[in-house]
Amino acid sequence: MLATLAHILSHILAPVLAITAAGAVVQRFKAMNVESLVRLNLYLFVPAFLFVSVAESKLTFTNIGLIGVAVLGPMALLAMPIYFLLRARKASGNTIAAVVVGGLFFNAGNFGIPVALLAFGAEGGAVEALVVMYLNTTVFMIGYGVLSVAQGHGLRAALGYFKLPMIYMIVAAFAVRQTGYVLPFWIDKAVHTVAEGMVPVALITLGAQLAMRARWPRWPLIGPVMIIKLLVMPVVTAGLVYILGLWPWPGAQLILAASGPTAVNTLLLTIELDGDAETAADCVFWTTLACALTVTLTLWLLHLAGGAPPAL
Repeated sequence: MLATLAHILSHILAPVLAITAAGAVVQRFKAMNVESLVRLNLYLFVPAFLFVSVAESKLTFTNIGLIGVAVLGPMALLAMPIYFLLRARKASGNTIAAVVVGGLFFNAGNFGIPVALLAFGAEGGAVEALVVMYLNTTVFMIGYGVLSVAQGHGLRAALGYFKLPMIYMIVAAFAVRQTGYVLPFWIDKAVHTVAEGMVPVALITLGAQLAMRARWPRWPLIGPVMIIKLLVMPVVTAGLVYILGLWPWPGAQLILAASGPTAVNTLLLTIELDGDAETAADCVFWTTLACALTVTLTLWLLHLAGGAPPAL
């Protein structure tokens, strides 16, 4: 048991945390333009990774649809209980919105993709790419809706999602996958090269963002978020995975993804809408730190239960 846990921590989580820490150290002593890093991720590295992963994926459309249910279902199941619990504690609308979004939307991009690749290889990355697809849609549309209701804003940022290249790259990837079209060599090589750079750039960006938001949190609020995000979400996801017949694959990757920390995009949206940015930042920072333990335990349990791609 201890040997397996040590192997998971040293071979999967430690590389991710080391690169993230490097980004935080550089940001601390030689401040980078984090906004530019975020744009590089959103407009270049992540779209290229999504294109390669989806175009080369062997998952059926049935599995792709069921993955969407397994990703979005736990959010729907947990959203209302969290809302009413916070209402009973007389939390403000801004704080409720930050906690609901922070507790339900996980970091599938600059944390989830590197972990998926290290844990389950290219097949894990292909599944995680679809998780990113679903989550980007919900974070920028449903997530924005929750935050905008709390703040009284309109839906302009939700429509702004369609300005991002990710959705169009995914459509193009499905077209290439279904038609069997072969890209010209120079385009194919360029896309693959950029996709291969996504992991280090994403982790350095995550580290830089965390370095800017470190502070001692309000534990009465952040404690429940950490329990929901890091423990309850993967358990609920595991139940749905079993019900939908997705175990052991791609179910194992979906459970692993659900155990990840709060998505950084929730903080970006909260800041944009003048919401409770301090609570949102605390959710991102402290769930990211704590997930070193919880993700390691989740991977260990998945390993014991036989969850892995057929190739492994």
